[in-house]
Amino acid sequence: MRRRITVSATVLALTLLLALANVGSAASPSSGREAAARRAAQQPLAAAAPNDLFAINDGFVTKTYNHLGNPANGILTAETWGETGWIDAGGGLVDPNNSQGVVRALKQSKVLRVAVRVELWGTDDTNTDLKLASSSTVNSGTAASVQVRTPEVDVRTAPCLLWTRAFVTIRWSDNRLSSVSFEMPVGYFNPDAHC
Repeated sequence: MRRRITVSATVLALTLLLALANVGSAASPSSGREAAARRAAQQPLAAAAPNDLFAINDGFVTKTYNHLGNPANGILTAETWGETGWIDAGGGLVDPNNSQGVVRALKQSKVLRVAVRVELWGTDDTNTDLKLASSSTVNSGTAASVQVRTPEVDVRTAPCLLWTRAFVTIRWSDNRLSSVSFEMPVGYFNPDAHC
């Protein structure tokens, strides 16, 4: 009787070990893509304007999209923000110089391609919404992520409140196409506007 219990416990332990090993190997391809997307997101994005000392990201927003509402069918993360470049104004002073809209999409799982476009908008003191700049559309191809920026806008002539509107088109692994758009729920203040 004791021998049967020992053999049964050994078989049960081996079965559990094999099940855990299979779960780990099944999860590794997507976790590998997720790790690659995270590494791509940490890479320097693009050079700042030649005279910018540094840039500050404003109003960062992230959205996660699940294909047909189910993460098992596919996941894409999209992010947008405004980026304000600051320059040396002389005499030890630093001034805001320019701002631009940025959008980035990160393929998480079951995404073949993604195309992104971004617009930079502003609201002036009369509450009029103005489209200040628009990017081209950029396709990821086989890359783990894709990013695009609007041209820079001079903040000295830009409105008081700025925000981005992002457009994302996703080709899922089942060959279906989704188009989504989102914008910052609250804009970011133009530090050089005289409002």
